[in-house]
Amino acid sequence: MSALSKKRSPGTKHKKEEKPKHVPKAKTLRPTGAAPFAVVNARHGGDLVLRQAKGYSPGELEQAGLGIGLVRRWGLSVDGRRRSALDGNVTALKKWGSQARKSNVEARVEGEIRTIEKAVEKEIHKAETEVEKVGKEVVEKVEAPVKRRSKKKVQPKPKTT
Repeated sequence: MSALSKKRSPGTKHKKEEKPKHVPKAKTLRPTGAAPFAVVNARHGGDLVLRQAKGYSPGELEQAGLGIGLVRRWGLSVDGRRRSALDGNVTALKKWGSQARKSNVEARVEGEIRTIEKAVEKEIHKAETEVEKVGKEVVEKVEAPVKRRSKKKVQPKPKTT
């Protein structure tokens, strides 16, 4: 039975389910500097030599703690056919990727500092206007003519002898 075919009591409206609001993901900044090249062991003349790979293996990315989509957004190539995970590639990715994490944290902190500074400026402005209002009221009270009751001069009674 679908949600629409259920019977409702008369006078009640059908409630639409609220969709969860889209929460944008935090931007991860691309690390600065040149990206490290991926290397792979190759057999050449019976020996193993290092040569430039076509891209990083998914295992290397996993060990470095980076996602495939993120690395592709950064402009690095990923070779899905490779199964090896070389420690040199992992350490190079970790070192290069840590620059992005640092710069991302720095950007987040700077943003929070800016919002705090704006809030402090607002509060200072409120306090200044409040002080001005109170100061004006005090000045008005001080400058206002003070009406005092005049004391009647009591004349001394004549002495009767």
